[in-house]
Amino acid sequence: MVSMNVGRCIDYYGIHARACACARSHLDRAHRMKFELPTETYPASSAPFAELVGEHTWRGCWDAHGLYGDRVRSPIVIAAGIAVGLAACGNRHREHKEPPRDATRARRVIEPSNDRVGPLPPYAIRADGVGPYKIGEKLSDLLEQLASGPRIALFDIPGVVHRDVIHAEDDTILVGGEQASTASFVAVVGSEVARTESGIHVGSTRDELITALGPPIDDPERARDPRLLVPSTLPNLRAVLEAGHVAAIVVASAVAAAPPRHATDCERPPSTDKAIGACMTGAGELLEVGSDDVVIRSADGERSLAAPPKLPGLVFAAPLRNASEGRDELVVIMRVDEAAARSWWIAAYRFEGARLVRAVDATQLYQLSTANARWIGSDLRDVELYLELTSRPDGIEIGGLLTTRSSSRTATKIRDVVVISPAQVPRRRGKPTSAEASDASVPGAPTFAGSSGSPQPPRGMPDAAVDAAESAGAPAGTSRP
Repeated sequence: MVSMNVGRCIDYYGIHARACACARSHLDRAHRMKFELPTETYPASSAPFAELVGEHTWRGCWDAHGLYGDRVRSPIVIAAGIAVGLAACGNRHREHKEPPRDATRARRVIEPSNDRVGPLPPYAIRADGVGPYKIGEKLSDLLEQLASGPRIALFDIPGVVHRDVIHAEDDTILVGGEQASTASFVAVVGSEVARTESGIHVGSTRDELITALGPPIDDPERARDPRLLVPSTLPNLRAVLEAGHVAAIVVASAVAAAPPRHATDCERPPSTDKAIGACMTGAGELLEVGSDDVVIRSADGERSLAAPPKLPGLVFAAPLRNASEGRDELVVIMRVDEAAARSWWIAAYRFEGARLVRAVDATQLYQLSTANARWIGSDLRDVELYLELTSRPDGIEIGGLLTTRSSSRTATKIRDVVVISPAQVPRRRGKPTSAEASDASVPGAPTFAGSSGSPQPPRGMPDAAVDAAESAGAPAGTSRP
């Protein structure tokens, strides 16, 4: 007798318990029909057992319960599995809870970084500015770029300077311009903060500057303090020289280009180590500049043509082209130091025939006092002017730089550099009168540029241009030792 164990049926066939029970009932029917099977030969779990029972018997059971063995899965079972899976996913979603926060713990706040964002030194010195500090930008916009906050000072000395100056990069870069306006210049006074593409920086030598940026620009209608060098490749750059080294670099607004030279222009002879080439008569001359005098010599240097009177406090002398006459004038800049004041003066001379006469009367250009030097945070003795002259049809325009200095145990260096306000003096017109001829022998006579309110020159300041040879009773052109 074959007995069917439901558990074994489930283990061997992996079918539903109700299907196994159905199969057992069919086996019981076979027993009643006296269909005996030896259990040793045909165990209930074997394949022949299933064949003997009959495929129809198993199929009937499968069909009765909606099962088709391993070959066909019921859609109901699959759908039920999907439903169970979705329910499980839904339960996981519903069961996810945000972890409790510690109410006593302070909320973390990330402060903005103080690290600088943008270009870093050394900056590039170019024609339009220095690094991020550009000529023509609003001073208010440039102030916002400063990492350490606004640092702006007003340089205001009536008749000398009136500029807002921004101190940047630990006071090594200065940006200045008119109040509430745009930047008109950028100055560099630190040696490591900026340099040109060719490597020129504060501290470079004069020879290195000329090698890298070209010789000084040649413009007969402009003259400048020899302590200022303007390279030919960067005409809006000013290098302040001290003891043969660059002490400061200033990039200013672009200046008008020099007018083209004509073949008929008076040619200056080459300068020498001791003299400057000029063209005051058309033949060419050399100007020998001393500590307080200037001697005009022939182009070969053999003859002395004329000499103005003594020039106390002479800063520099240079030829300056008068475009309307096509010849040079001799222009001199003098500085007068007094107990509580310092002033800068100008005078100019030209040849009329063989005589040296006044072209510009001795005129005070700028004056500083102990009091107004303190307005810009400096002592009077630490303030210096570097002047530039430009020839105009009706006179001479003067501008330049003002510097202040700071001293330490090791060295004295430039602290501030500011572009000064321009001034202008008129040229004299017409031939000298007899009164001017009498002034020739009286240096210091109070004759000024046609204005009764003009300041009186200090004692010894030459206000009349003279032909030194004529004043001595000798004809012009006489050789002098």
